[in-house]
Amino acid sequence: MNAVGYIRVSTDKQVKEGISIDNQAERIKDFCEKEGLELVDIIFDEGISGGKNKSRPGFVKLLNMIQSRKMEILVLYSLERLSRDMLTLLSLERYLNEYDIALYTVEGRVDTSTMDGWMSFAMKAFMSEMERRQVKYRTKRAMEHLKNNGKVAGEIPYGYKRVNDELVRVEEEQAVIKQANALYEKGFNLSQIARKLTKMGKLTRTGKPWTAQQVKRLLNGYTRVQRRRSNLGETIKDFILSMD
Repeated sequence: MNAVGYIRVSTDKQVKEGISIDNQAERIKDFCEKEGLELVDIIFDEGISGGKNKSRPGFVKLLNMIQSRKMEILVLYSLERLSRDMLTLLSLERYLNEYDIALYTVEGRVDTSTMDGWMSFAMKAFMSEMERRQVKYRTKRAMEHLKNNGKVAGEIPYGYKRVNDELVRVEEEQAVIKQANALYEKGFNLSQIARKLTKMGKLTRTGKPWTAQQVKRLLNGYTRVQRRRSNLGETIKDFILSMD
């Protein structure tokens, strides 16, 4: 049976866990040899974090290969090398199933060609999602704690400066934030606000004209995170409606 391997590793994972590209490739090759599978290709995403799926060229190539039916089995080193997001994992398994392709893993011995193997896959997908959400929750709480105590957490936002370990208000920048929000409340859109601030001589921290994306970060209730979630929400809704 023809098999294709998929490998992903970020640079920090290579150092911390010893699961380098070469390591994963050798394990997949050994696995296929022992299982009597013909390994026709190995797809790589090197130095790339989980991130958005469309930003992983190897992953996009893998989806195209699945659709072209160039494999009978997909072999991973482990499910985490594919994703820790449960929706991605379950969607991919459903996608593979549509083309009668089984999913095998070297670590954890997943084999979706059997019911017991599929159950093992589903449980591992759930556990990966739980771990992902726990990390996100802990990070969020830690960042909130720092901010609530006036400590610097991540990128220094416009309107503040760093003094030792604390954030201190920059009144001149705070005034720009106030002006931007006032214009937004009057019905100005992002591009119009950017042009207005620039025309008023209110430049960015680096002395350059404002852009719509930069203005977005100044506005109360119009954050980059909320906008991204809204777009993702529409995509998920369309996905759900397309399912049988």
